[in-house]
Amino acid sequence: MTKRTNEEFTEFVVNTFDELKELFLKKNEQYAGLDPLANFRTGAQFACGCDNYDAMFREAMSYQRKHIAHMTNNGIGGEKVDESLKDIAVYSVIMLYMWQKWQEPENEG
Repeated sequence: MTKRTNEEFTEFVVNTFDELKELFLKKNEQYAGLDPLANFRTGAQFACGCDNYDAMFREAMSYQRKHIAHMTNNGIGGEKVDESLKDIAVYSVIMLYMWQKWQEPENEG
């Protein structure tokens, strides 16, 4: 890989992280309330009757699966594949937050 190609790649990735930050902030404002995980919590309660971090994590995975199914059905040239990839990335960071909270001794399980 040439230096120019690596610079282009790095610039793309860093710029995309900036776009993802803006996407998250926009969506978080739309859904913001007292509980930032409300949609995952409610979905987990519907799915298994509980709302611990493990259940919410699994609910977030189901959000990702919807996007993965779309990409699987449509391929790299499919409509809105870029949006699905960005949504998956944002959900991944939210899931990382859930994982971090789950690691806290009072939240395990």
